[in-house]
Amino acid sequence: MSERTRSTITELFRRVSTGDADGATELFADTVAWDIPGATELVPWIGPRRNRAEVREFYDLLDKGLAKGRFDVERVLVDGPHAVAIGRLLSTIRNTGKVIDSAFTIEFEVNDDGLITKYLLLEDSWHVANAVLP
Repeated sequence: MSERTRSTITELFRRVSTGDADGATELFADTVAWDIPGATELVPWIGPRRNRAEVREFYDLLDKGLAKGRFDVERVLVDGPHAVAIGRLLSTIRNTGKVIDSAFTIEFEVNDDGLITKYLLLEDSWHVANAVLP
């Protein structure tokens, strides 16, 4: 199971890095426990999502809101169906021109079909919310 989990997470990051939002979305189960905690009233792409269509919407909102800079995954730790990715991101808010520079962790869970059922991204949400403000 660990190898399937690692393969799914590696493929997700590959697809995201090439801008393949449709392909990335295909790696999620129909029902998913997704969350990026933070100020959802200010930052439209964060917050909970529960299905594949909502995950796809995330990628659209993210592209509209951010000019991507760097998304560096430093390591991925895998234990059976569970994984944690650790890294750093750098992006610019399109409306304000402010830069987000934050460490992140993403907790994943992958089912027997190799689909992601849990996605919890933790970042400096205070910094992200402030970057969105004029």
